[in-house]
Amino acid sequence: MTSTQQLSFGAVDSLLTRRPWTPPHLADFAQATVQAYDQALANTGMVIIKANAAGIHLLAASMIRPPADVQAIASTEGNYARADNLLAGVLRSRKGYAAAADAVVYERPPVAGRRTESIGLAGREIHRATQGAAVMVDNRHAKKLLVGRAGTKRDPVTKAHVKEAVERYVTPPAQSGKDMPWNEHIRDAVMLAMAYLLDRKQAEIRAEQLAATA
Repeated sequence: MTSTQQLSFGAVDSLLTRRPWTPPHLADFAQATVQAYDQALANTGMVIIKANAAGIHLLAASMIRPPADVQAIASTEGNYARADNLLAGVLRSRKGYAAAADAVVYERPPVAGRRTESIGLAGREIHRATQGAAVMVDNRHAKKLLVGRAGTKRDPVTKAHVKEAVERYVTPPAQSGKDMPWNEHIRDAVMLAMAYLLDRKQAEIRAEQLAATA
């Protein structure tokens, strides 16, 4: 398992401002297996992707949703009940092959906007389930890397933009005969995982450069 610290992405962002954006090449991604969550109390998308010289492969995808009786609980009590249910689901999803993933990532809770409390509470459960080992990835940063911009209120990055960006690298499961969900939550989780791999590659390059000059 990798470090619990968020990988630096300043170098990547600076490159984006120096020249017109173009989609990353396969060689720009670190080669690793990543489990990623696009978390919220009502709907959490979970994926496992593997990046290697042949491409980026979707190994697993599933949704973690509370049952109807938990969804029906109102107010703060309902949020806590849904958080408990999410924790149980994340713990189940961490078993088997997932336990050998090189890294676990999830969305950094935004400071403003929609569903901030839901994302924050859900993120706390992923942090708990991984004993603090999961790495937070900022959604806007991921969009910058994979879509080319974070979006604004007047010109937002839409679900369609994310779908196009993710499917540039990952074959939708139905097209490869896999019985897996492929919705906005799953694709956002894939986007977070790929952003992590781009950041990790940059960190590897910087480490090699430092070693060469030591």
